[in-house]
Amino acid sequence: MKNYYIYNNEKFTKKPLKEIAEYAFNKKENIWSARISSGLFGLTNCKAGNRGPKKYNEIILGIGNEGLNKIIDLGFITCPVCKPEKTANFWEIIKYKVNEKYNINTLENFTDKNILNFDARRIKWEEILPIINNVPNRIYIPKNLSKKEIKDFKNRFLKTGFKIPAIGYYSPNVSERFTKYDIHFD
Repeated sequence: MKNYYIYNNEKFTKKPLKEIAEYAFNKKENIWSARISSGLFGLTNCKAGNRGPKKYNEIILGIGNEGLNKIIDLGFITCPVCKPEKTANFWEIIKYKVNEKYNINTLENFTDKNILNFDARRIKWEEILPIINNVPNRIYIPKNLSKKEIKDFKNRFLKTGFKIPAIGYYSPNVSERFTKYDIHFD
């Protein structure tokens, strides 16, 4: 049975997708899907998100308002494809958490990728990895980072006790849509 890590009732648990869906349906709550490798979150039916990682420990889910705020607190930003911000009352649900975390006061600024760009370094790896007890196959960070910036991220990641996977950046013109940083560390 395929189990997902889900944040609900102030904690993460691992549950079968069918059980998660039934619970959310009965409570009339949204299910939010966060892709750990990219630092993006969105709707569970997102076409772009569903082309991504297939391992179930590369995704965390959140139920309702509480789950949405937790995903934002963990450092995830909105998916530009499925645009979860178009969900009813989205900004009202998250505005205090966004202001607390990023000092951002408008939905437009929160969803503007020039203000909060694609960068999985933002994720609270120290909190997520002990829960899922595994790492994604790859991590997307910005293109054109310096060797020092990449090394700093690698060292921060390694302090979690987990081996760092491939790190690179989004490349829309290559088949995997990922280009690995080819940097060797001393």
